[in-house]
Amino acid sequence: MNKKVKAGVGRAWATFRLAAGRFILIDGEQWAAAFAYSAFFSLFPLIILLVTGASILFDQAAASALVVAFIGQYIPITGDMKNYVFDTISGVISARGQAGSVAFFMLVWIATQTFNTLILAANRAWGSSGSRWWTLPLKSLELLLVINLAVITLIWVPVLERVARGLLPHFGLIERTYSFFMTCLPWTLIFLSLSLFYKVAPHRKTKFSEVWAAALCGTALLAGAQYLFTFYLKHYATFNAVYGAFGGVMALLLWIYISGLIFIFCACLSAAQNETGNKP
Repeated sequence: MNKKVKAGVGRAWATFRLAAGRFILIDGEQWAAAFAYSAFFSLFPLIILLVTGASILFDQAAASALVVAFIGQYIPITGDMKNYVFDTISGVISARGQAGSVAFFMLVWIATQTFNTLILAANRAWGSSGSRWWTLPLKSLELLLVINLAVITLIWVPVLERVARGLLPHFGLIERTYSFFMTCLPWTLIFLSLSLFYKVAPHRKTKFSEVWAAALCGTALLAGAQYLFTFYLKHYATFNAVYGAFGGVMALLLWIYISGLIFIFCACLSAAQNETGNKP
């Protein structure tokens, strides 16, 4: 048993070293910067698309409030910075409303640019050769659709919880179950979304067994980074002192950049796992 444990630890360390080397080789930090740039410009179109999708089930005001509240849970900025960013987002939604037919396709094109960057970076990690020109936009559309469906699914959960509160007088056990469910569900969906991304992004056939560990690592790193980033902003950051009213924007950009580093490193980890796993 000790030999198996040592062999497993050795292989895990070799995989991590290979992933780190590959991340440096492909200039992962530059890809993360490109991701932050494209994701920042795609954020507002993506939010408008989410509101448009949620408006199928709710009225526009309720859909806007639910989408903004949901996104606020996953952007770890606090205080005045958070108020500034989300007041801006709410203002954009109120001014823009739902997307019309022509604007809808323009918003989709802008929102997919973020996924284009990540797909290209993942293929660099795998060392995959180029594919047909239409493969990249189709994969980006697939990922965009998955994100929209996942968000709309999560938006429905609090609504169902409020309905259950009204129907059931004794809510103790259900409330505890709901609290546990709501704690696990978002991170479960993040894990599944990352698994899908690492599986479909490379221009090669990729098995779930080759990507689940990287997706799990990415989910754990995101959770840890979110906690540490929130702690840093509360106790050490001086974004508002340096950037003034733009402090919230800079904090948001930094968080997107950190997320990009995690996404791309775990793509390298998936490729490295495949390489070490195939070695005799």
